[in-house]
Amino acid sequence: MSDLPKPPDTRTEAAKAARESYLELARRVIGEPTIDYTQLYQRFIQNEWSAIKLDDEVSLAALKSGKSPKDDCIALLQGPYVQHQVYVKDVLRATMTRYAKATVGEAQKQFRERRQRRIQKSPESELER
Repeated sequence: MSDLPKPPDTRTEAAKAARESYLELARRVIGEPTIDYTQLYQRFIQNEWSAIKLDDEVSLAALKSGKSPKDDCIALLQGPYVQHQVYVKDVLRATMTRYAKATVGEAQKQFRERRQRRIQKSPESELER
């Protein structure tokens, strides 16, 4: 994988923290606790579909772990897919920000639906009927 492009450097401490947050969540999602960001980036930029699916799962995992939608969105902006789109394919940052917001919005919807199903299936809800 050494001939693949390296991820762009983070420019601020906030970006570095967001990237670390993304990496921590991605490690849990893919089940590889030791993967570093460069390895993650190089693996997922090879297949846009898998990179988008990773973002979907990372976003949902962020919400499940208690992160705010705003923090979730900021972390997605440091994910391999967005970074590759902005810095290699020259996609506008505004376009990728809309992508991140839409991804988080969809994850919020899934999170609410799953939580509602769990509530409906819980024994307490049977007693309330």
